[in-house]
Amino acid sequence: MNFFELELIIKHVRKNNTCPHCDKRYNIKDISVLASTQQECLLELKCQYCKKTALTDIIASSKAPKDVPLINQMIKNGITDNDILDVKNFLESFDGDFKKLFHN
Repeated sequence: MNFFELELIIKHVRKNNTCPHCDKRYNIKDISVLASTQQECLLELKCQYCKKTALTDIIASSKAPKDVPLINQMIKNGITDNDILDVKNFLESFDGDFKKLFHN
């Protein structure tokens, strides 16, 4: 994803998503891009109010309007900085081949 697409996604998240724990809206400084490919990006959402962390995986879809990305949220209590770093490191080297990933 290019910078413009990431900017649209962040605006969409800020407008349409709230913290799943306290229902407060995210500020721009609460959202970090952890990893990005041509079709997908992983965002970390740190709520400034309740201090909980959520991860959001954004997947581009040709079926969705360009200004409204499809959003799938993965929420887990107690995500650590190491968990996030592990996901970031994995995505940096992941080639997108899920068959190879799950076929041992």
